[in-house]
Amino acid sequence: STVSESKIDGLFLFIILSSAFNAVAYTGGPYPLGYIGLEHVSIGYSGLGDLFVLLYFGFVATIGLPYLVVMHAGLMGVEEEHDVSSSSSSTTVSLFFGNGGEEGILFLSFLASIPVGFLATAIIVVNNLRDRTTDVKAGKRTMAVRFGERFARCEYGLLVLFSYASLLMACFTYFTEDVYQMSRYWILLPIISFPIAMPQLRAVAFGGKDGAALNDHVGGTAKVQFLFCILLSIGLRKVYSGAITATTTTNI
Repeated sequence: STVSESKIDGLFLFIILSSAFNAVAYTGGPYPLGYIGLEHVSIGYSGLGDLFVLLYFGFVATIGLPYLVVMHAGLMGVEEEHDVSSSSSSTTVSLFFGNGGEEGILFLSFLASIPVGFLATAIIVVNNLRDRTTDVKAGKRTMAVRFGERFARCEYGLLVLFSYASLLMACFTYFTEDVYQMSRYWILLPIISFPIAMPQLRAVAFGGKDGAALNDHVGGTAKVQFLFCILLSIGLRKVYSGAITATTTTNI
């Protein structure tokens, strides 16, 4: 039998259930936990919103689909390489870290999830920066409320800037020239979106805009992430197609 025949995936079941819980534990649902005296288990009220977004809108959202594809859809040759008789945990580990020195499918997804998660978190940071005064009255202890305006502005700047810096790190450390040759530079394609990020940085991280004046930059940051992710997808596709072409040419 093959991996695709597994009946229940405990890891993904946990992700589904925890995602559903977190949706309510933030402030959503008919009875938001923070509004009924359960602030200690409310993500939004306890100041864990930034971490929640990084984990679930970054890591889980980006790694989740590749995980389902390689573990259950029978694609990418996983059926031939992994048998259900071996533990699912060992299969996941081999897919994550790779076999025989090759990069793991899920590890690459993890690398891609870092800038995606950082930009998603930047959206909630500017949102919480804008709302910190009313959040104090509502009893919401967001990071902006706990540590103040300066911290929130610095956090936003670091999240956005490191999202772009991570591309350079990946290009010159992970995508080595001996394997990917010139195609590795396609990973830098999302840098095209940086001009759109600059007004957001000036207003939020380095500027004095506050309150309702930050409304445009909540949406502006979301636009940055949207374009960044599209370009990242194209860039990764070009990196690997170029590497395959180069390898084929070398073998010939």
